[in-house]
Amino acid sequence: MVKLLDFQENLENRKIIECPELSNNIIFKKYNVSEGEIIKVSENQFVCVFEKGRVLDIKENEGIYKLENIDIKNDEFDNIWGSLIVRKAEDESLCILFFNTNIIKHNKYIINDPIKFKNWKNGEFSDIYINLEGYYDFKIENPKMMLSKVIGLRNLFTKQELIEKIRKYVIYSIEKGINELSDEYKLDIDTLVLESDRLEIKLKQNEYDLKLLEYGVKLTYFDIKKFKINQKKFKFF
Repeated sequence: MVKLLDFQENLENRKIIECPELSNNIIFKKYNVSEGEIIKVSENQFVCVFEKGRVLDIKENEGIYKLENIDIKNDEFDNIWGSLIVRKAEDESLCILFFNTNIIKHNKYIINDPIKFKNWKNGEFSDIYINLEGYYDFKIENPKMMLSKVIGLRNLFTKQELIEKIRKYVIYSIEKGINELSDEYKLDIDTLVLESDRLEIKLKQNEYDLKLLEYGVKLTYFDIKKFKINQKKFKFF
């Protein structure tokens, strides 16, 4: 089975496969490879060796590695990755996927359909309904879960493609997040807006939104640029 092994030899005149251009707009990029090639893994990258629908090896640490066909048993790897099959990728030849594990920043959200907010005044709260606009950041927390949702492997998977798939779950998380913040800090809507740029969304546990976790995604920050109180009652999904 093809594995990524540490490479300590002289790199002079050696072709190196690397992916320095993983930008804020790219989730992963694919390169077709062959045995014996040298792979460079950089900071904030997660690399999968992939063939015929299955992950053969992974690396999440910076370094220089060589693709070698070697019989190494790794029970921990098999337990985590052994059952994963990417649909419609069974004919995929040997390739490398470079995942961007950096924080993907400045993604705009617009909530046109009013969501419920717990509005605190003088120590008591009442439910109001609001429309919001702002920005959020996220990161790929679990590449395995991300791959489990992919159908086929294309050369480039952009953040916009991912955002289209997870949009409604992001909005649901923001709703949960702002209400959790409101409960903790006893915020009214004006205070929420004024302080939102300093309040990271309360998703460190993130157990209330399993749908985002199913995509391997974790929100790390949100802010609110505009809001409007709406008399229309809560409606979602």
